[in-house]
Amino acid sequence: MKKTLIIGIDGVPYSLLSTYIENGMMPNLKKILSQGFTLHQMNASIPDISSVSWTSFNTGVNPGEHGIYGFTDLSPHSYSLYFPNSKDIQAPTFWEILGRTDRKSSTLSQKYHERINRSYRSIILNVPHTYPAWPMNGILVSGFVALDLKKATFPESAYPYLHSIHYLIDVEAEKAREDKVAFMKSLFECFEIRKKAISHLFEKEPWDLFFACITETDRLHHFFFDASKDKESPHYESFLQFYSELDKFIKYLYEAFHERYSEKGFFMILSDHGFAPLKKEVYLNRFLEEKGFLVLKKNGNFYERIEEGTKAFNMDPGRICLHDHDRYPRGTVRKEERTDLLRDIKETLRSLKGENGEKIIDKIYEKEEIYNGPYSGMAPALVCLPNDGYDLKGSLEKKEILGYNIFKGMHTWHDAFCLLPEKIIFSEKPSIQNLTEYILQYYSE
Repeated sequence: MKKTLIIGIDGVPYSLLSTYIENGMMPNLKKILSQGFTLHQMNASIPDISSVSWTSFNTGVNPGEHGIYGFTDLSPHSYSLYFPNSKDIQAPTFWEILGRTDRKSSTLSQKYHERINRSYRSIILNVPHTYPAWPMNGILVSGFVALDLKKATFPESAYPYLHSIHYLIDVEAEKAREDKVAFMKSLFECFEIRKKAISHLFEKEPWDLFFACITETDRLHHFFFDASKDKESPHYESFLQFYSELDKFIKYLYEAFHERYSEKGFFMILSDHGFAPLKKEVYLNRFLEEKGFLVLKKNGNFYERIEEGTKAFNMDPGRICLHDHDRYPRGTVRKEERTDLLRDIKETLRSLKGENGEKIIDKIYEKEEIYNGPYSGMAPALVCLPNDGYDLKGSLEKKEILGYNIFKGMHTWHDAFCLLPEKIIFSEKPSIQNLTEYILQYYSE
């Protein structure tokens, strides 16, 4: 019997988690590590946002194969903003491969199609970018961004229980602007309901693979990351208490799993990206406009304001799109211009400075360097990764290049984590999309 338990913890950085373990703040996780597991620092997807990172883990392939590059994108040959969802994922998830319900194909599914010799039942709960829920062998309850709990639940028979416990897909982030203490309270309340749903499905439903994601950590970090180590912060104790509750819940799941399946089961924990304290938000479109690469109309909604003279524009978080004449209605950039234009844009972006003259952009990748697959054509021309502290934004409304928001923390690419059996050894730093194959290997042995 093959059994797998995966715990996803959204936005938890390796650096913070390892510090809390060393300092005795997470004794249960420390004990688990002593029982044959290793904690690894890991790279997230590029860009390092949940929709891309979790989809890269779920499918085990890069965005060039799965087709998701951000929470938002532009409809083909237009400036109309849309929100990609589960219907836009172009590669099968590992639970579809295991359940033999693949709707699509990928390099990973082709590799394991013949090696998975039976159909496995999975329970997938609260994983971002799985909305709307779709038919599978098991139960799928979508994570954010999910608008309707009924549409977020497959099969329909799983919905009444969730409704009965007043299940929450997410906390209301707007509350944090009004009352941070009340918002912190709502995080704990949401986590309690989440734990109740996870525990119920874990105990009452049959499954071969169980994958539950905790997203309250990401919200905690966005609004309270400055309290993670600052004992003077009014939210310091609450921050530590949340991690203490998390540590206890991990213990409950791990011990129940270990008791049932002992050495036979496969257990892992991972995050989709790291976090760092936020110094400033960086509005790249304002910078590109100032440097002459972007021309905007005064009127219009979002990217519909882009004028004919535009050479490049930015989409969240650091996706630089060339205004190609064959891709956008008012585009003028031709293929023969691209090489020189990309060089100029990269040089200009590298000149961007923050507080005290600090360099804002750490890395700039051309799409060919990081993406491959049939959907690479959808990729932005460049992707920028900032130095910690500078959060890249795609707003077209800002009048300044650097600014503040209510947020106290920002995503990082280089500081995600994974906890895996110690027999799994990496020759180089792992990336989130590389982990999926270990799950399929386990079921194909």
